[in-house]
Amino acid sequence: MKHILLLFSLVSLININLFAQADVEGLVGIGNDLVKLNRYEEAMEKYNEALDYLPSFAPGLNAKANLLILMEDYKAAGRLIDDAIIQNSDYPDFYLTLGSILIHKGRFEDAIENLNRALDLAKGDNNKVFENKVYVNRGAAYQKLFEYDAALNDYSKAIQLNDNNPNVFLYRGYLYYQTNEYEQAIMDFNIVIEIDPENPFAYYNRGMTFLKQAKDAEACDDFHTACELGNTNACKMVVANCIELPTQ
Repeated sequence: MKHILLLFSLVSLININLFAQADVEGLVGIGNDLVKLNRYEEAMEKYNEALDYLPSFAPGLNAKANLLILMEDYKAAGRLIDDAIIQNSDYPDFYLTLGSILIHKGRFEDAIENLNRALDLAKGDNNKVFENKVYVNRGAAYQKLFEYDAALNDYSKAIQLNDNNPNVFLYRGYLYYQTNEYEQAIMDFNIVIEIDPENPFAYYNRGMTFLKQAKDAEACDDFHTACELGNTNACKMVVANCIELPTQ
């Protein structure tokens, strides 16, 4: 009889844990949806609620760290991920997130090391979305280190995995701009605008590229659009290059 009671208790405990994890996954999912709507404070409440249930829930910890990155609190994001890695050193997403944090902090070589670790841990998972994000971030780190061939190689790998991520075309377009390959740059910025028509950085960067080609009218059109979308640098370019002063 005691064995039956013990077995029943274990089954009940397993069921409770399963229900708790399902609840936590649901809370994190709601938080992720709120992030997409830019409702960051509400999303943070959901992540914290989830982590109150299961403090070591890896997707919840990673989601909260990425939200902190969006809120530009890189210090808090770094502390959170460092602690998370101590708890679970084999979760690849933590190293992707840490790589992103290190890029924001200007520690590009350390970022590459952690992004390599992310790829190693995810090997065999066949998670193309995850790999795409790693290659985009690692390409950005290489680009910051002026290792343009390595950056271009990573961007190309990212595009093969997912050609609907505007960030990779934005970064590659800027790489082409840096290496004076202006036609290729414009092609990539055009793709960004096709995928994300309200991306101010694509219009601003395309405008800068047109300016290099002495296509002032096209540049000013893009600067105006980027300014309207909230890019302050584009507004400065409008003032500097696109406003005709009255003749005396």
